Amino acid sequence: MKKDLQEVADIISNSKSMIAFTGAGISVESGIPPFRGPDGLWSKYDPKCLDLDYFHLNPVESWKAIKSIFYDFFGEASYNGAHKVLAQLEEKGLLKAVVTQNIDNLHQEAGSKTVYEFHGNSQKLICLQCGKSYIPSEVNLDEFVVVWNHFK
Repeated sequence: MKKDLQEVADIISNSKSMIAFTGAGISVESGIPPFRGPDGLWSKYDPKCLDLDYFHLNPVESWKAIKSIFYDFFGEASYNGAHKVLAQLEEKGLLKAVVTQNIDNLHQEAGSKTVYEFHGNSQKLICLQCGKSYIPSEVNLDEFVVVWNHFK
């Protein structure tokens, strides 16, 4: 085991261009369940609620699920040691970027500066009517149906 850790440390310290790819697993320790699996979010919510076409047809029903998943529940999470280590590696110049599927903003909260978010970020809302961007704390999320969380 100790040799394996040393080998990984050597690879990291000798790397010229290291990038980290993360997904739901990195945020599980922060209290955010993955989407799949027995205790995953899809066991409690229908995945179609996050589909943009479904949202356009059923905005109130879809928004209730979106708000519950990404604002009521995720809002209580904070970054964990894995997020912090990646931020520290970037600060030391050993990590060039994080590419993540997560929209929880925990990499940024831990201090990562170069984060590419494959699915967007829950801290940015965009009005479908006018295109204006909002920070979730700027709007009443209980009444918010016109603005949609921007997933690209």
